[in-house]
Amino acid sequence: MDQSPRTIHPSESLRTIDTLCEPDPRNLGFIRFDSVVGNARPTTALDQLEDVARFTLRTEVPEAVRVHFETAKNLYAYAWFVYRFHAVAEQQALASLEFALRERLEGEVTQFPSKGKRRPNGLSGWLNEALAHRLISNARFTKRIEWALQRARSRAELQMVDQMQRSGTLTAEVDYSSVKPSPEDLDHDWIGVFIDSLPKIRNAYAHGSSLLHPTVLRTFEIVSDLINQLFIPAP
Repeated sequence: MDQSPRTIHPSESLRTIDTLCEPDPRNLGFIRFDSVVGNARPTTALDQLEDVARFTLRTEVPEAVRVHFETAKNLYAYAWFVYRFHAVAEQQALASLEFALRERLEGEVTQFPSKGKRRPNGLSGWLNEALAHRLISNARFTKRIEWALQRARSRAELQMVDQMQRSGTLTAEVDYSSVKPSPEDLDHDWIGVFIDSLPKIRNAYAHGSSLLHPTVLRTFEIVSDLINQLFIPAP
């Protein structure tokens, strides 16, 4: 068995002064379709910045929480230079959510403790507490309709694959213009899914992990929406 030490790849090592501002080579393998030019082009640093810049917290959110979340966004932007900052950015975004939950609920939990009920523990506990106080709801997600449509489209794609397998055809095309969300799609319990999934991602990072999730921007989308709900009264 080879016991010789292995050198870490330069992209994983501490940058030198000469490579400090060079993009991580892993980012250069992605492309974007430019609707203006009409063809594919390499992803740029501006794309990286614009991808995360669209997630904003309302001014009603306490400044300390907004600063915490902006730090997560900056980490994502700088992942252009260090690819593994994507994971750090996602971890920071999830920490921003728990910070926001504690800022919003700490006083109410302390002032009005439920009989026999323990103080919320961890991200899952605080999310459940916010749900119990009706500070967050599925109906208030700004992307609810879009997410429902994504579910409907995914289902249509799976149905098409199933038809191809049964008919033995090799190619097919889904008519997305005819795909509509079902009532079940529109009533999907997104908060239940997030209460189950977000703490698992957070814990994986907190305990150390080499995984790189492909859903970092999705996490930013969910976190920013939930934080805004916390501090903006329901209509």
